[in-house]
Amino acid sequence: MSVPAYPLDQNDLVRIRRQLHMYPELRWELPMTSALVREELGKIGIPFEADVYGKHSVVATVNGEKNGFTIGLRADMDALPIEENNPDKPYRSRHPGIMHACGHDAHTAMMLGTARALWAIRDQLHCRVKLIFQPCEEGRPSGARTLCEHGVMRDIDCIVMCHVNCGDPTHMISTKAGCTNCSSVAFKIALQGKAVHAATPHAGIDALAAGVKIYEGIQLLVSREVDPFDTCVMSVCTMHAGTTVAANADTCTLEGTIRCAKDRTMAWARERLQKLVRAVAEESRVGSDLSWSGDPLPCAYNDAALYQAFRASAVRAVGEENVKELAISPGAEDFAYYEQERPGLLFGLGMRNETLGACHPAHTKDWDIDEAALSTGVRTFVQFVWDAMDGIPGVPGRENA
Repeated sequence: MSVPAYPLDQNDLVRIRRQLHMYPELRWELPMTSALVREELGKIGIPFEADVYGKHSVVATVNGEKNGFTIGLRADMDALPIEENNPDKPYRSRHPGIMHACGHDAHTAMMLGTARALWAIRDQLHCRVKLIFQPCEEGRPSGARTLCEHGVMRDIDCIVMCHVNCGDPTHMISTKAGCTNCSSVAFKIALQGKAVHAATPHAGIDALAAGVKIYEGIQLLVSREVDPFDTCVMSVCTMHAGTTVAANADTCTLEGTIRCAKDRTMAWARERLQKLVRAVAEESRVGSDLSWSGDPLPCAYNDAALYQAFRASAVRAVGEENVKELAISPGAEDFAYYEQERPGLLFGLGMRNETLGACHPAHTKDWDIDEAALSTGVRTFVQFVWDAMDGIPGVPGRENA
C-alpha cells in the first residue's frame, strides 16, 4: 500500500533551515532554536513536550493515544564553535564564532517537515511516532544520554536518525548493519618535573622529555599492538611545555582523543595508555596525572533487522540506484545512547553539489549543503514510518522485548 498524499513544501524546508543556520546556538543553550521548533510545531497543531527530558529539548508525538508500535525519530539541534566563512551566502551565521557546520540545522528542518507530513496522515497510521529534537550532540554532557536518563525511550520500540553529508551526491541514501560510528573519549596528561638552568640539565627533571617519550610511545601502541583489521585512533592533539630558552620545562601537558570501532578496544586503549604514562613517569622521574573527559561515548550500531526494513523503505523513496553502503565513521555520535536502550538506525543523506559549493567536510568554516535534498530526507522518514507502522520483523515491541 502506497503512502497517502501529504504536505511537503520544499520552500518551507529551506526557510526553516536558513533561519536556523543564521542563528546557531551551542550545546544546551538553545533558546532561539527551541523556540523556533516549538513555534513550527504549534503551527502544525501537533502536541509536544518542551524541557521535560532536558533543557531546551522538544518531543512531539503523533497518535499519542495509540498503544501499539512506537517509532522514534531524532534530530539534533546544536551548532559548533566555528567562525563561518561563506561571505556570499545571505543566510550566513549572524552569531560570531558559532556556525551550523555539521548539518544539524538541516536535521531539524527535515524533522519539522516530517512532523507536518505525519500529522496530516495520522488517521491512517497504525502506530505512534515520537519526534525528538535533541540539544547537545556536539558537547558534554551528551544530550542523548541525558534524554535517555529522563526516560525519553521508555515507550519507544525503535529509533531512526539521519545525518547529512557532503561526501555523497545530493539525494544519495547510505546505511549499513553493524557499527556506524566509533566510540570516543578525550584525555589530558599533566606531567610535573623540576626546572633548572638549561646549562645544568642533570640537576633538574625535564617534563618535556617525558612528554616526548609518551608521544612516541602512543605511536608504537597503535602501530604495534592493535590488530590491523581493527580500528583504533589515539591522537595527541596539543602539547604544551616550557616558557623560556634558558631553563628546561618543569611542566608538560598533552591532550588528545581516542577513537575505536569496538567498545572492548576502547577499554584496552584506555588501560594501555594509563600503563604507558605510569611507566614513562617512573622512568623519567616526573609526577603524572592522566584524566579523561568522562565515560567514553559508546560505539553506535545499526540493528540488523531494522536495517533490512529501513533499506527497503529507502529504495522505495529514492530508488535502488540512490542507496549505498555506509562507511564506518571515526567520528562519534551520541545516538549510540538511544541504541543501548532499543534498536536504532543511522542513515546518511548526501548533499554534495560542487556547483553550489556544497563540497566541504563537516566541522569546517566553508561547510554548506545542497538544500534540494531536504525534501528527500522527509520523504525517506515518512516512507519508513508508513512501512513500519505495524511493526518490524525481528524488532520486538516493548511487551516482547
